[in-house]
Amino acid sequence: MHVGVCRFSILVAHSHSLKEKRSVVRKVRDRVRDRFHVGLVEVGGQDTWQRAELAFSVLTATRDAAEAAVAGVLGFVTHQGLGEIAAVRREVVTYGDDWFADAEPWQAEPGAAGGDDWIPAAWKDDDSRG
Repeated sequence: MHVGVCRFSILVAHSHSLKEKRSVVRKVRDRVRDRFHVGLVEVGGQDTWQRAELAFSVLTATRDAAEAAVAGVLGFVTHQGLGEIAAVRREVVTYGDDWFADAEPWQAEPGAAGGDDWIPAAWKDDDSRG
């Protein structure tokens, strides 16, 4: 299992307000989501007019696929022409079988999906509910 993580700065030189910059960020975020099914999040520069710090991650079966996915998203953002990528930091982290070797048996916590601990006792005892 390989996790590709990327954070990048995008400059929106034509923006003259936060509203204009947010419009560009929204377009980039929506287009990346629609094309790659990746959630892009603004993680910095929220109060600046012409710069946004964006980040995303991908989970793949192979390292090459993670690197290709990160490169694909960055290339797509560049070709959209909505802003200029000024800085990029990317990393692919590998989690192998040795990482999973310490897995613990799973037991759903009370009230978790699938259990009925959340149902009030009065409802359980009420035969009229069918």
